[in-house]
Amino acid sequence: MAENKKIAKIVVNRDLCIGAASCITIAGEVFELDGENKAVMLLKSGQRNSGPALKNDLVNESVSDETILSAAQSCPTKAILLYDDEGNQIYP
Repeated sequence: MAENKKIAKIVVNRDLCIGAASCITIAGEVFELDGENKAVMLLKSGQRNSGPALKNDLVNESVSDETILSAAQSCPTKAILLYDDEGNQIYP
């Protein structure tokens, strides 16, 4: 990650997601596949969507930045976008 910035926001680009599920293998407490075989995030509100979602809105907000970054890096199409608290894209 750029300059070790903290992850504040996560977005799944549904146009890029191919349902490979590598993100789920690494961070199943954050991601799951929906009915369209696209990755969505598990939110405290009970919703499941592709975001944008704030990290502290995740069901498991204590999941480490390293785990989320690993999940994003595992995506073969780079469909998981990560942003810092200033709105700067830090991955990919």
